[in-house]
Amino acid sequence: MTTDSTAVSHFGSFRCLPGKESEMDAALEAQARAADGAAGFLHYSYHRADDGSYRYFAHFASMEAMQAIGQNDAMMAAVQQFMPLLDGQPDMIVTSPVAVAAL
Repeated sequence: MTTDSTAVSHFGSFRCLPGKESEMDAALEAQARAADGAAGFLHYSYHRADDGSYRYFAHFASMEAMQAIGQNDAMMAAVQQFMPLLDGQPDMIVTSPVAVAAL
């Protein structure tokens, strides 16, 4: 099944400072809550790999929806909680899905 051509997905990976995993998990939970229920929000998930690195996937109805969610007060506060916990720069990319079976 193909998906709406206006939809966008945001993928990334990052590491957190050693010993800050619990704080990072709380910051990520705050980001997921900040997106939940927002117009154009479809999916947000964070995952921790066995090597301690994190991966995430977010899916939005449009680029405009993704940008609006990134600017809401709750998301901006959550990002402020997240940023000091990073160990280096995150690797992020925005893509347009070409086929989706289910979310």
